[in-house]
Amino acid sequence: MEERKEFKYTIGDKVYLQRKLVLGQVNQILDLIKGLEIPQNATIMDLVTVLGDKISYAVGILLIPADLDHLKHKNLHTVVEDIQFDISPEQTLEVIEDFFDCNPISLLLNRVNEIVEKMGEKLNQKKAETEQKNSVQSSQEETSPNVTT
Repeated sequence: MEERKEFKYTIGDKVYLQRKLVLGQVNQILDLIKGLEIPQNATIMDLVTVLGDKISYAVGILLIPADLDHLKHKNLHTVVEDIQFDISPEQTLEVIEDFFDCNPISLLLNRVNEIVEKMGEKLNQKKAETEQKNSVQSSQEETSPNVTT
């Protein structure tokens, strides 16, 4: 069974947790970084620079109020408002660094690449089968004797 990493932060007078991302958070992050150019071998500081004024939202997506009963009830704008003027730059960097400990992104990207390659192989196989089938059908039509009575 997979070990569940969890990080705990006190920001202002509230406690927040960070855990492995779920699909809803992934979608929020993808929406946030849409259109941004992130260098291939980006460092944490590169990410902070690229995110610019969106950094509060990025951290808000990652953090979960400790008293929240379910992540689907999280109000991102409220979390951002609550942390924005209480989180220090050092703590912000800590949250981002912990994100990479919680979420092995390189493993995830490798897995996605494997799946894409398998899909490509299957599509090429289907295409070859279809072409072969069409070739056999057209060959049969060309070699069929015309029988007239």
